[in-house]
Amino acid sequence: MSRFIILCGGTGGHLAPGIAVGQALIKAGHSASFVISNKQVDSRLISKYSDLDVIRAPGTAFSTNPVKLVKFFVELCKSVMLGMRTFSKKKYDVLISFGGFNSLGFSIAAWLCKVPIVVHEANRKAGKATRFLGSFAERIYVPYGVKIRNKDFSKIKYSGYPIRDEIRKYPSDICRQKFGFPKDCKLLLILGGSQGAAALNDWALSNFEELAKRNIDVLCVCGQGKSPGADVVLTGSDGREHRLKCMEFCDDMGAAMSAADLVVARAGAGSIAEFARCGLPSIIVPYPYAADNHQLENAKCFEKQGACVMILQKDMSTMLGEVLDLIDNEKLKEVIRKNLNRVDDLNDMSKIVGDLSSIAAARSRE
Repeated sequence: MSRFIILCGGTGGHLAPGIAVGQALIKAGHSASFVISNKQVDSRLISKYSDLDVIRAPGTAFSTNPVKLVKFFVELCKSVMLGMRTFSKKKYDVLISFGGFNSLGFSIAAWLCKVPIVVHEANRKAGKATRFLGSFAERIYVPYGVKIRNKDFSKIKYSGYPIRDEIRKYPSDICRQKFGFPKDCKLLLILGGSQGAAALNDWALSNFEELAKRNIDVLCVCGQGKSPGADVVLTGSDGREHRLKCMEFCDDMGAAMSAADLVVARAGAGSIAEFARCGLPSIIVPYPYAADNHQLENAKCFEKQGACVMILQKDMSTMLGEVLDLIDNEKLKEVIRKNLNRVDDLNDMSKIVGDLSSIAAARSRE
């Protein structure tokens, strides 16, 4: 048995794949500890996994603002010190980083303690953490077709996106009832990622009257503190009541995706992979201010594979028509689902687990 430490906090996009890899390693007979941030989004998501060994580390995002920059370095020093104490207490064979501000302190500590570092990059454009830590990493996992400049090619392995065990397709009628919708409704899911998306939330509220007229219900996962309040209920052309239900956070995304006929979402790598796993057709609106514009690259790749429709945020005035056309087009949705199955085939974790096991075994022989 090997012991892994996984850095995966800060956002759901970093935490979810870390949990997925940890689950797979534990199933393979290894042990895993998870380093997360003190942010509420981490606490909310990790609360589902009470059996996991969790370490909460200090940290804050890098900023050029003088006050925030000082705070960044203070928090970084605290994180490095905590990492050094952690590695002195337990012998870890490999550190796995999923990027983000929370990954730097423990990665520095691992390098100082000569613990092998592995980096996983989920997006079509490598983030700052991947580019920096890649220089010290023994292995870098990247999506198929992604190139990282100035890196030793022998370090790079191509892999899909790790998906948690509970994210899979469930019976849609049961899942709709779980969220308070009729089992035979047409349901549109609005999903802005773990922190929500104001532009998508506003679009749902502004267009719900037209959606209700077409007998469409809406489930909007709107983000912490972004709920507009009570559900909106309107009567559709079928004479039935149709509902816009807002949730600040959803801790059962497998059920939410299984309940929906169509999702409007941001282009996070994790969301895209989970739509593929659940066979859910999507309209993707990349966040235009994402670092290095990586969401646009994610969406372009997904659309190129025939697995989604992409709309730029500046063109959201056309989205109602796209939603109404696609949600009723069963023939097109079936084509998209077939393409989603092909995308999902790439998200096999067995190669990652096997490779990590071999790195850990080599470490134990040293």
